[in-house]
Amino acid sequence: MNNQTLYIMCGLAFSGKSTLVKKIAEYTGSKLIAFDKLWVKKDKEHLVPKGVEGWKFIRKVSQDEIAKALQKGLSVVYDENNIRFEHREELRNVAKKFGVTAVVVYLNTPLELIREREALNKNTQQRHEVASENFNAVLDQLQIPTIQENVRKFKPEYNLSEWIKINLMNEIL
Repeated sequence: MNNQTLYIMCGLAFSGKSTLVKKIAEYTGSKLIAFDKLWVKKDKEHLVPKGVEGWKFIRKVSQDEIAKALQKGLSVVYDENNIRFEHREELRNVAKKFGVTAVVVYLNTPLELIREREALNKNTQQRHEVASENFNAVLDQLQIPTIQENVRKFKPEYNLSEWIKINLMNEIL
């Protein structure tokens, strides 16, 4: 039985994805691949096109990195918003190509809490800011994953370690 898994993160900025990603990668021994880090790396190499083409380019780079890791027999946690069904479907197809289970991890964080974290970040600068027009565009496009997508929902009030044990145990056994 193949225990490899592609964990497809889904959630808005400031929902807690990066924190959860690190814990999932640590707990499952998965490789962490992050959209934002790939963007920064490729941008330093002056390879990222402007506008929407830049997003498409980094999505393709991400999928290539995921495919390389899966081909090596690794499980992967992919840190990105993945707000649209079609983007998650592209990732599921990559997993399918390698006979790997795909799990969507949806961070069901209340918008009020997200806005609080965003405001706090303006003072602490712990992470990059998200322009309000970009945040609102992402919010407008959010397609909440359904049960048919093999989704595991996470809420901020959950105990992180317990949630991982309960929700991801089948994937790592």
